[in-house]
Amino acid sequence: MKCVVVCTITIRSTAPTAETLMRSRYTAFALGNFDYIAATQKLIDDPNQSASDIQDSNEQTKWIKLEIHSTEEGLEKDKKGLVSFSAHFKEGKHIGRLSERSLFKKIKGKWFYISGEHDIQKNTPLINSEAMKVGRNDPCLCGSGKKFKKCCAVH
Repeated sequence: MKCVVVCTITIRSTAPTAETLMRSRYTAFALGNFDYIAATQKLIDDPNQSASDIQDSNEQTKWIKLEIHSTEEGLEKDKKGLVSFSAHFKEGKHIGRLSERSLFKKIKGKWFYISGEHDIQKNTPLINSEAMKVGRNDPCLCGSGKKFKKCCAVH
């Protein structure tokens, strides 16, 4: 089955690169697709984390913007990859930024999120909080540069 590169990669297909998986996972967090998050990870620290566990820890979080800073390896031919990013969020009246360096591994031809070293900064400048109200012709939440209807809205 040929994989179409979009942000909401279906569970039957795979993300071709670690960065593509990172972007699709961010979009899944922003849209509340916690089943997808659980299906695309094999955590070292918590291998049995379920979709409901993920939902419980993210219910109050509104993800606003993703910025990819760098990617090391993680291409189609690689077995591992590192993606450094910042994700801006809002929780109630509080705003912040999660900066993370994420480790991805390819297992049996599929990329999975394995672990990450992160730092959370609170009370950061809020960047485009209206981005959570994404229209079909607006830029996609994942930062791909594509319109939402041509990227993460594709089912």
